[in-house]
Amino acid sequence: MNRRVYLEGRPQSFEVEAGETVLQAGLRSHLALPFGCQSGGCASCRVRVLRGRVEYPFPPPALSAAEIDAGYILMCLARPTSDLVIDLHQPAELESMRPRKLPCRVQSRQWLAHDVLGLTLKLPRDSGFRYMPGQYIDLLLDDGKRRSFSIACAPGTDTLELHIRVTPGGKFAQWAAHEMPERAILRFEGPLGAFYLHEDSSRPVLMMAGGTGIAPIHAMLQDIFARPAFARPLHLFWGVRAQRDLYLDARLRQWAAAHAGFRYTPVLSAADAGWTGASGLVHEAVLREHPDLRGFEAYLSGPPVMVRAGKDAFLKAGVDADHLFYDSFDYAFETWPSLG
Repeated sequence: MNRRVYLEGRPQSFEVEAGETVLQAGLRSHLALPFGCQSGGCASCRVRVLRGRVEYPFPPPALSAAEIDAGYILMCLARPTSDLVIDLHQPAELESMRPRKLPCRVQSRQWLAHDVLGLTLKLPRDSGFRYMPGQYIDLLLDDGKRRSFSIACAPGTDTLELHIRVTPGGKFAQWAAHEMPERAILRFEGPLGAFYLHEDSSRPVLMMAGGTGIAPIHAMLQDIFARPAFARPLHLFWGVRAQRDLYLDARLRQWAAAHAGFRYTPVLSAADAGWTGASGLVHEAVLREHPDLRGFEAYLSGPPVMVRAGKDAFLKAGVDADHLFYDSFDYAFETWPSLG
C-alpha cells in the first residue's frame, strides 16, 4: 500500500510506493533531501517524524535509543506503515545545493601529519559549486567505488581541501599519496551530508572531533571566524593518539588566542612523555570540563566508535536530541583505537 509523506512547514509532499524507503521515494520525486551513506551508518538522513509510523529491515545502527524515543528516523532505512509528517529541520539554502557530479584537478598535495595527506582540488571555472561548511564529497573511482571525504575549508574559493588518512590497507589513499600523477583529474559528487552549523540557535556550542574528523569542524570554524557576527561561546575538543597527530594544533591555538569566545582543548589517547594537557578518551575529557551539558548544542565528527560513545554520554549529560549533530566516518574504525 502506498503512503504519503508531508514536509512540515512546506508545500511539498511525495508518495512512497510499496517496498520503497522514505529516502528513495523522496529522491525519486526530485526533492533535496539530506543523505549520505544510504546504509544506516552515518545518520545524514536523520529526520524527525511528527506524525505517523515507520518500520525497518533491522534496527537503525546510527540512532541511539534517546534519538528514537525523540521521534528521529533514518530515511534511508525507514519504510512508512502510515502516512507521515516529517520535519527536515534544514536551512532553505540547501535546496539550491543539490548533489552534482563534477570533474576537478589536483592542484597540490602535502603531508599534514605522518599519516594524513592534504589534497587541494581545483574546481572547474564557473562551476557554481556551493556547499555548507561541514558537508562532504564522494570521490568517484575508476572501479565504480566511492571514497567519502569531508571538505576541510570554508566556501568562497574555487578550491576544495581534503584531509586523507593514509593507512597500509587504504588503496585509494596509498595511490593518492604515492602514485597519483601531478595535476590528476578526478571526479566527485557533492555536496553530501547534513552536518553543518545550525544558525537558528543561541546556545553555547560544544564541538568534538576525532582524528581527521577535525576536517569538517575546521571548515565550520574557518567560516565562523571570517565573519564578526558570531557571538556564541564555542569549545572544541580534538582527540588524537599522540602529539604528532595534532596537525592543525598551531592554527587552532592561534584562533583561540584571537577569539575570546573560542576555547580549544587537544586530547591525547596515548599521551607522549611530558604531555601536560588532557589525555584519555576525548568524550571523557569533554565531560570532565562540562559535566552538565543541558543547554548546549553539540557537534561530533570522526570515527563511529567515538561518535557513538560521545552521543550516549552527552545525551545522558543533558544534551537533547534536537541539539545533537554528528558526522560518523564509516571507514575510520580501521585506524581508531577501540573503546574495549
